[in-house]
Amino acid sequence: MASHDITIDQGSSYSKTLTLKDDNDTVINITNDSFRGQIRKHHSSTDIQATFSFSITNGTGGVVTWSLTPTQTAAMGTGKFVYDVEWVKADSTVVRLLEGVADCTPEVTR
Repeated sequence: MASHDITIDQGSSYSKTLTLKDDNDTVINITNDSFRGQIRKHHSSTDIQATFSFSITNGTGGVVTWSLTPTQTAAMGTGKFVYDVEWVKADSTVVRLLEGVADCTPEVTR
């Protein structure tokens, strides 16, 4: 698991790409796997600020893209939040890949 802080511009598209590799730097086939992730104000918050969408763009190459739409980011409050991204393997094993602070900067142009 890695800690990585992100910045989200309110009202804008947000997208990042991950390539999964093992300890030998070999890509991992994620074709039959899925991913999930959310943004919340605090770890214990029941309110979800946003839920990431995931697209496996190259399953055999271990590449997945995670994103938020402009509508999703516009609906978010501004300030610092927490997020994580989890990998759900085909055998139902869950691995937290990333976690950190999601800083949502305010939109001026609407």
